[in-house]
Amino acid sequence: MDLLVADRIRGVLFGQAVGDALGFGTEFISREQVKFTYPNGLTDYSQIRYFSRITNQFEQLQDWRWQPGDWTDDTDQMLCILDSLLTYRQLNIQDIATRLQNWAVTDGFGIGSTVKTVVHDTEFLLNPHLVAQKYWESKDRKSAANGGVMRTSVLGIWEYKNAEKVWSNAEQVCRITHADPRCIGSCVAVCLAISQLIQGVENINQLVDSIANQVKIFHPEMEIYFAKAKADSLEALDLDEGLNPNEKYTLGYTLKTLGAAFWALLHASTFAEGLLAIINEGGDADTNAAVAGALLGARFGYQKIEPSWVEGLIYKQELSERVDNLIELCDY
Repeated sequence: MDLLVADRIRGVLFGQAVGDALGFGTEFISREQVKFTYPNGLTDYSQIRYFSRITNQFEQLQDWRWQPGDWTDDTDQMLCILDSLLTYRQLNIQDIATRLQNWAVTDGFGIGSTVKTVVHDTEFLLNPHLVAQKYWESKDRKSAANGGVMRTSVLGIWEYKNAEKVWSNAEQVCRITHADPRCIGSCVAVCLAISQLIQGVENINQLVDSIANQVKIFHPEMEIYFAKAKADSLEALDLDEGLNPNEKYTLGYTLKTLGAAFWALLHASTFAEGLLAIINEGGDADTNAAVAGALLGARFGYQKIEPSWVEGLIYKQELSERVDNLIELCDY
């Protein structure tokens, strides 16, 4: 495989893991709380303090399950997909569903309400797509959480040379737990972008415009959030909406995560610049940064990710071995 392509593939998955692990430090706190807690910005795992949604205050990390340099459910679920691909060398929806359920039962750290409800349904393994559809309908077809898009990056790598397959794979895997068209459109958009970036597309504005035009068929709000991603300031996306007085709670909305990731892709001149901009906005920061990190990693490559962020990942070696195996498979 071309060394640049391999570097970009590695950049996608390490970019996601780094974004997830570093973004955990500002998850569920407002932009103002981020500034207060990290006066000079959050730039290193060692700075991270854990904010509990249960107690609504910061708690000691040693009393929790997370340790500096660990990732959360975003990357854990991506690895369920990756491990299935490495095992079967093709997309196996039933196996991915089984792995997601096993992870939820044995670990489940950070699991979102949509995934938790769907994978614990007694009928889930019989027909995950149907169970996810029924859950969405039970929510009046209004539930559009970001649990699908946060894990989708590896599907932008798998069969990356074939846009139709990338689209189909992203859609099928999203629907295992998330049936809303906005969720599916988010996954398709991110995966298409990653697949094109891996192949060396350089005109980012043209790339984003093309993807926005393709995925607008999923829902009218897709165009709105791509427009927000083009704005000079992240304020248009209001990533911490719901964490300030008198605001509607919108954390975990798939299109906010989509918008954040494409904003970083459009505006950042380096991996670190884009990732830190997203992280220091607060909100659902680990998920926003995981997806942004995947896109930035595809654009700038593994070698451009800050070495200390890579070295600081607790499970760096395990991830590296998986990526090596994936690159080998993609080279066929």
